[in-house]
Amino acid sequence: MALPKLHDELRFHFRLECERADMATEPESLDILEDRVKRLEEKIFGPLPKDAEYPEVVSTLASLGGQLGSALGTRDRMMMVMKRLEELERYLDPAYGESFELSDNVKLDLVLTREEQLRNQHQQLNTLHSLKHVLDSQHISDTPNLSDELIQIANKHSQDEEAATAQSMQIKNMLDQYNAIINTLTETFIKMDEIVTKAEIAALPKKAED
Repeated sequence: MALPKLHDELRFHFRLECERADMATEPESLDILEDRVKRLEEKIFGPLPKDAEYPEVVSTLASLGGQLGSALGTRDRMMMVMKRLEELERYLDPAYGESFELSDNVKLDLVLTREEQLRNQHQQLNTLHSLKHVLDSQHISDTPNLSDELIQIANKHSQDEEAATAQSMQIKNMLDQYNAIINTLTETFIKMDEIVTKAEIAALPKKAED
């Protein structure tokens, strides 16, 4: 059945049922049905026009099924796989192995393969059990009462971190200024040395001409 015909056919069948049952509240029931169908159409069509032609779902699926069957009919290996698809899905099910009863030897092999992991877990459990008195100590029990103090310490730490960041920026700016002053002095001294050197050369007595 095409989607645009959904409303009309539902209305038609509902009217037949109303006439057969001789319902006195037919208009009200029809309004309720129309409202439900309208909301269903809005969910299906959205903003698209409802009068447009839409392909029939059943016939489209049947056509696709026929095309798929024709494509698989010429491929023997694919047909063999499709015939055993249920068996394959059963084997791939994670719970498939749980349905079998394992022998004692198989269970022993499974335990032996995880021996090291089991020993480590046993050691960790023993360590946790030996430290149980620490978890049950008064210091741990009083932790909820220290939440306000911890919040104050965290806020203080955040303020100190911001102050340290600002101070680092200030020191960096001062170092930049210091380096700029040193560079300026260095360039000045170099120029003064050049001027003094030229003056000293000019002050030297000139050799008598032959």
